Amino acid sequence: MSDFANASNLFLNKAAQIFLRAAQTGSFTKAGETFGLTQSAVSRIIGHWEEEWGVPLFDRNSRPIRLTPEGQILKQELEKYISSFGNLAQIIRQENKLKPVIKIGCLESLSVDLLPRLIMALRYKTRQLVSVVGTSNVLHQQLLRGELDVIFSSDPTASLTSLKRQKIFQEGSLLVLPKKFENSECWKSWASMKFCGLPFIKYHHASGGGKLNEVFFDTSGISLTHQLEVDCNSTMLALISEGVGWTVSRASTLLQNKDFLDKVVYRPMPPPTLVRKVYVMARKNEPEILMNTFIEEACKILSNDILGQLISIAPWMKNEIYVLDPRDKILKNLDGMYLEDS
Repeated sequence: MSDFANASNLFLNKAAQIFLRAAQTGSFTKAGETFGLTQSAVSRIIGHWEEEWGVPLFDRNSRPIRLTPEGQILKQELEKYISSFGNLAQIIRQENKLKPVIKIGCLESLSVDLLPRLIMALRYKTRQLVSVVGTSNVLHQQLLRGELDVIFSSDPTASLTSLKRQKIFQEGSLLVLPKKFENSECWKSWASMKFCGLPFIKYHHASGGGKLNEVFFDTSGISLTHQLEVDCNSTMLALISEGVGWTVSRASTLLQNKDFLDKVVYRPMPPPTLVRKVYVMARKNEPEILMNTFIEEACKILSNDILGQLISIAPWMKNEIYVLDPRDKILKNLDGMYLEDS
């Protein structure tokens, strides 16, 4: 967060900040430019600070200026402790209601029912809250670049070792078909779906849902003809409602697009079936208090407000939808049964 980038301003006096800038740039002039001071003013301030320490911190006879051994030790110690100032600042803000800025990235399939409730739950704990909706791959890149602080993702990207992740939600998948299939039993097998007379509509291959479906079909040996590929849930459901094709999706997607609930048919997947997992992800250098607060509020909303609605859409998945219990870090279904690979 931007607040932590300036953490040194909260904990170092002006002389220490000026010393650190001069030590990092090797220049009193550049340090002065940072703080709106002349080179001579910087030299005078550092001189007074050296008197307080009782040791010289810079060798002024070298060009560019160099730190003395004592100055090098001081620089290293200040830089070491600055890295921990972010967590300390977050704790102080939390305890004293001095609120941070939080930037959230959310999947489209959670953007209508979960995201608004989460924003309302967090708004009094933040000074400013920014939310962005996008596909998992886009959110990952924004998180890595520091443009977002915490995201929901359906792709855990285990190869990205700079990120920490916690699974908070798991749901089964279902088939979404045009209304004319309401009395059809073609959904009972993949062979029937393959020859149902309509093409499969793919989610865009770079999206989290697209990757999930693609890996499932490849590993299951299921080959389907497709002509269209989209990355927007509402576009997907609009095409299906018009009888253009069918897809594999999730109850949470239908919940976010309630206008289409009566315009399409949703049925259980034939075996083999597919589950989607949703993770909360943040950079490893972000304070734990941020991620823990985010997880706690999101899981509370999923359990209290969303789980029942998903089951009303797909009652056959009552025992296949799991939400994390933040207290013991175990995913549980509506009946309190544990997910073994939590």
